[in-house]
Amino acid sequence: MRGLWLKKKIFKTESKEKGIEHWATFLCFSIFLFLWLMSYSSPVRAVNKNDRTHGFLTVNTDRKEVAVGGIIELTMAYRLPEGARISGKPKIRGLEGLTIIDQAMDEGRIRIRLLVDHLGSWESGTIELEYVDKDGEKAFLTTEPVSITVISNLGDKPAEARLRPIRDILPTRSVWRSILPWAAVALALIIVAAWFFRWIWKRRNLKSLEPYPEPPHIRAEKEIKALNARQLFEKGQVKMFYFGLSEILRHYVEAIRQFPAAESTTEEIAHYVKHEEDRKLIPLLRQADMVKFADNIPTQTRKDEDIQMALIYIRETSPMPEDKGLDQAKGTRRKAQGF
Repeated sequence: MRGLWLKKKIFKTESKEKGIEHWATFLCFSIFLFLWLMSYSSPVRAVNKNDRTHGFLTVNTDRKEVAVGGIIELTMAYRLPEGARISGKPKIRGLEGLTIIDQAMDEGRIRIRLLVDHLGSWESGTIELEYVDKDGEKAFLTTEPVSITVISNLGDKPAEARLRPIRDILPTRSVWRSILPWAAVALALIIVAAWFFRWIWKRRNLKSLEPYPEPPHIRAEKEIKALNARQLFEKGQVKMFYFGLSEILRHYVEAIRQFPAAESTTEEIAHYVKHEEDRKLIPLLRQADMVKFADNIPTQTRKDEDIQMALIYIRETSPMPEDKGLDQAKGTRRKAQGF
């Protein structure tokens, strides 16, 4: 019986020791897990030593280490003294020499994204935020510098790393070079075919599309009346008026006599004309030349006489009376339209 009692006592003692050992292991694991979570989630943080009742500034980063070429976010939390304000865009000191990507400002918070563009230590200076106090004087909220660890992209042993090209060697001859000539030939054939079909279509519909041309004498009279209606002479634009009158008459002579009167001088026109009624036009053209090239300014009466002389010449040289010509023109147009 005594031996059985001793065995039970020894068994209870061993069970108690194992329970204590399990609890100690669990407690150590819990402490380690808590410390690991705190070290992982807590950002780099710098807090100023100013009295919070008179304003404060804190700065932290979103990570403790970053590879070169990475981006970190710097968050500045602040509270201004009573009656103070930030004028315009916030002015921050201590970030000189660091590459700022962008900056955003909220109520009581400024977020700045920075590019880590060099190896070695990455550390800011003493960070200061400028503000204007209630008396209108400039002042600063100050906090300690922040720093992070910059990791190389070449691994733990950059000296042993081997560089490789980002892309393979590209062929010197592009694929498009072989396709481009054929594409140009196809495009040229399409353009030629489109032009040919358009030409065929226009040729088939030429009679219906072409407007009936006005007789030269009707067109000339309309142009002279329109020129006179512009009142260029009365507005002091005498040369412009006689330039227009001369051009109308020259084109009219060219249309009815079939020689290049529009490109000829007055003396050449006088040499070309053979009809007696055409010689009445020569003094009018010479009068226009005197105004255009010799700065001769005619009177209002002379200008009206020149217009009447031009209209009389057109009526005398017209191939038919105006009313008859209009009737014939209307009849021809009706035939062309199929009435």
